[in-house]
Amino acid sequence: MALKLVSYKACPFVQRVAITLQYKCVDYDIEYIDLGNPPDWFLAASPLKKVPILIIDDTVIFESAVINEYIDEAYQPTLQPKDLLLKAKNRSWVEFSNNISLYTFQLTIKEGKIDFKRVLEDLLDDFDRVEEYLWAEPFFNGKQFSLVDASYAPIFQRLHFLEQIYKPIIKKDRYPRLINWKNNLLSLKAVKESTVAEIQNLYYQLLWTRQGYISSYLSEKEYGKRRPKKLY
Repeated sequence: MALKLVSYKACPFVQRVAITLQYKCVDYDIEYIDLGNPPDWFLAASPLKKVPILIIDDTVIFESAVINEYIDEAYQPTLQPKDLLLKAKNRSWVEFSNNISLYTFQLTIKEGKIDFKRVLEDLLDDFDRVEEYLWAEPFFNGKQFSLVDASYAPIFQRLHFLEQIYKPIIKKDRYPRLINWKNNLLSLKAVKESTVAEIQNLYYQLLWTRQGYISSYLSEKEYGKRRPKKLY
């Protein structure tokens, strides 16, 4: 079967799928599109008009969690726990990662410092729940890499990029287990090879385009003149 992953270069949800494919050493092609001007074939193929979609021969699957479960079932060895209750818990934490991913995105678009700080606290409150649950290492379930790990790695990567221009967000005194998990994931070859080489710069370009509060920590000299503030 021929697999083609459709993406745009900075999408964290596509990266979840790419991590799973990389970790399982599955051969696949990837095609990058411009979501601002998507091709007609993509609009016809993607019911939600979003990436990722995975094209298997002539069949299209959409939604990253669904795609990852398909890949896990189609290609051995499985990354999901065999125990049904633990598998259900894993699915729950994958779903929980969507909430954290949304907060991570909102950090990039909130225009005021107060709103930025409020979203950051909401994100950290969610991380408190993850920290309380973590019980094993190096990965979420222990020695075995899982789809939960694939779902959180893109979040950790983007927060790492934010920390490079802002200040520490995930602090070791509050999140010792989370920090360990984050570092283990970001050191994986499958994670490093799941994006384009220029992902960090592309992410900063996105921050600049969105013109949220966090973009004020970027250099005008490097990214261009800031837009004037809106007057209300």
